[in-house]
Amino acid sequence: MTTQTQDRRTATGLVGGAAVCTVLTLATGTLLPAVTAGGLLVCALMTYRRTLEPRPYWYWPAWLVGAAVALLLATAAGDAARLTLVPLALAESIVGVALFGLWHRRRHGRGDWIVWIPDTGVVLRREWSRQAAVHWATTERHGTRCVISPLDEFPEAADAVPVYPFRDRPGIAGPRPADQG
Repeated sequence: MTTQTQDRRTATGLVGGAAVCTVLTLATGTLLPAVTAGGLLVCALMTYRRTLEPRPYWYWPAWLVGAAVALLLATAAGDAARLTLVPLALAESIVGVALFGLWHRRRHGRGDWIVWIPDTGVVLRREWSRQAAVHWATTERHGTRCVISPLDEFPEAADAVPVYPFRDRPGIAGPRPADQG
């Protein structure tokens, strides 16, 4: 079992525990199960985030978990706290849904930029912003002249494995598949 699969299963178990605590909060109206459910949701969020690639707008789950925790606490809190927590939860959910829409729109690489060699069609690097692509092209020495283009203009390059794929080591070339020479 891979670490990613294990983390997703762990996050699912934590969400299940949070659901049980949520039912206890609704049944009893006490604060302890609400705080426990909130803690379990935050732990599930941290575990699940380890499985996601850090792409633009990938922090949308944090906003939605924050909204859920605020609603849980509002359920068990007094009237004065509800006046603050319910509007906070509403604002967090609006931001979370908006970020989810932006993330979903860019999920498959729409809006990405590529650094490539037009003569051969070899993709050197794929970045999330034009600024990052320009920075990489001007700072790394790869030996040939390259072009920076939006990936949307060259959809055939979407499946190409870049020569320099590692975000944490931008100058290190990765292994190349046999069909991409």
